[in-house]
Amino acid sequence: MPRYFFHFRVEASLFKDEEGEVLADASAALQHARRIAAELVHGGESTNAAIVVVEDGRQLFEVRLSECGD
Repeated sequence: MPRYFFHFRVEASLFKDEEGEVLADASAALQHARRIAAELVHGGESTNAAIVVVEDGRQLFEVRLSECGD
């Protein structure tokens, strides 16, 4: 199964996920990224941030925290 990395981007800074998660497919990675984003928003993180999902060095998608706001 592939390993996905969930980097955290806020403004011009990127905080890299060095461990990643082994998940079944890109759909599972997207769901995981949405859960992370929702937890961060509920924890008070700025909605100007995003979770950037990467597999094999390629960015697959980005989940903006603003998409998870109440």
